[in-house]
Amino acid sequence: MRFQDFLTFDKLIAGSAIKFLYWLGIAIIVLFGLGSFAGSINTMSYNPGLGLLQLVVAVVGIAFGLLFWRIICEMYLTFVSMNERLGEIRDRLPRV
Repeated sequence: MRFQDFLTFDKLIAGSAIKFLYWLGIAIIVLFGLGSFAGSINTMSYNPGLGLLQLVVAVVGIAFGLLFWRIICEMYLTFVSMNERLGEIRDRLPRV
């Protein structure tokens, strides 16, 4: 990648950045999930029914959170790859 590409936005760096953000997001979702697990175990000590419900909600929340985060990241990567493909098509067209 040339410096001029960086200045003119011909090449985007978002593709590399989104992969890092994807893994960071997964770590954050899992940490919040572990916090919910700990909270549900604490709740079970004085209200077992509510604690069990909280545990189920934590598991479902983690699953949906991971799925939603994956979809968001894939959509963003699709937009970035569309831009790159359009640039390739532009470069293949004959100069007028």
